[in-house]
Amino acid sequence: MGKSSLLMVLGMSVLVAFCILRLNANSTENVSTTSNMFQQTKARLIANSGVEIYLEKLKHDPTMMESEFPGNSLFGGTYDIVIEGPEDCVQVTSIASFMGTTHTTIVEAAVDKLPVNHPPGALYLSAAIAANIQPGSSTIKGGITIDGRNHTMDGDLILPEEKLVPGIAVDNEENVQAIIDMYNDMTEASIIGLGGDPSVQAVSESVDWADYAQLLADNADNKFTPETIKDTGPLWGTEEEPKVTFIQGDELKIDRYITQGDTVKGCGILIIDGDLEITSLFQFKGLVIAYKDTEINLDLVARGTIIGGMVACGESVYLNAATANFKILHSYDAVELVQQLLETKRFEILSWWE
Repeated sequence: MGKSSLLMVLGMSVLVAFCILRLNANSTENVSTTSNMFQQTKARLIANSGVEIYLEKLKHDPTMMESEFPGNSLFGGTYDIVIEGPEDCVQVTSIASFMGTTHTTIVEAAVDKLPVNHPPGALYLSAAIAANIQPGSSTIKGGITIDGRNHTMDGDLILPEEKLVPGIAVDNEENVQAIIDMYNDMTEASIIGLGGDPSVQAVSESVDWADYAQLLADNADNKFTPETIKDTGPLWGTEEEPKVTFIQGDELKIDRYITQGDTVKGCGILIIDGDLEITSLFQFKGLVIAYKDTEINLDLVARGTIIGGMVACGESVYLNAATANFKILHSYDAVELVQQLLETKRFEILSWWE
C-alpha cells in the first residue's frame, strides 16, 4: 500500500513538472509571438505612412518623379522610398524596417488636377446660412457691392451683358425671401445682376460645396494660420500661376506687410475657415470660399475686391464692411483662367499592395 502511494505521488510529481515545463514553453512562445506581431505591425505602419508622406510631397514637387529616397526615419524605424511611373500615374514603393523586421508597401495612384467649379452667382449662400438669417439680423453689412454682371479680369464691366448670374444665389425660394428681407434693412449695400434689384435668385446647384472646400483644403498649395499669415508676402498666386490657398484659425489678419498702401493680391482659389480681418488693400481673382463658420471684416481704410465669385458653404458667414468698401464681382474669365492654369494635383489610389 505504501509502495502504491509512493508511485502515485511520484507519477503526479512528474505530471505536474511536465505541465509546468509546457506552460513555461507556451508562455515563452506567446511572448515571442506577441513581440513579432508588434514588430510586424510597426514596420507596416512605417511603410504605409511613408507612402502617404511622399505622395503629399510629390503634389508640390513633381521633380521627385523617378527618384529614390532612402534612409528616412519614422516611429523608431526607417523606410526607403522609390517613386516610379509617368506623370499621370505614379507607383510608390515603401520598404520599412523596425527592429530587424521589414515590410513592403506598393501603391499605384492616378494623378489628377483639382477641379475648378464656377459659382452659380457672384455670391452663393448655402441653405444652412440663408436659413439662419432672421428678421433684423445681418449676414452682410456696410458698403458691399455684389454684382452678378460679367466683368473682365481687371474688374471692368463687359458690355453687351452676357454670362449674367444672380448677385446672390441661394437654394430655394424661402431663402430668397430671407435675403430680400435682410437687403431691405441694408442702406449701403448693392446687389445687382440677373433678375433685377435686388438680384437674388434660387438656383439648382449640383456641387456639394462643403465637400469641395474640404477637398481643396486637403490639397492646398499654401496653408496659413494666424501665426504664419503675416509673414507670407504676396504668395497667394498670380494670373500666370494660380494657387490654392487655405487659411484657418481665429484672428487672421491681412496686415500691410509689404509697403503701406500697396495691394495684397492673389489669384486662384482661396478657402477661409475662421475670422479674417483685412486691414489693407486686398484683391483676389478667382474663387473665394468661406468654409464652416467665417467672419470677414474690413477696417476703416481697407478696400477688398473679389473678381470671379464667392461661395459661403458653412453654417454661418458674416461680411462686414461697415466703414470700408467691399466688392464681389462676377467674372467668368477669372474663374476660367484658374481652371485652365491651376496646377495643383491630387492623387486617387488605384491599388494598394502589401
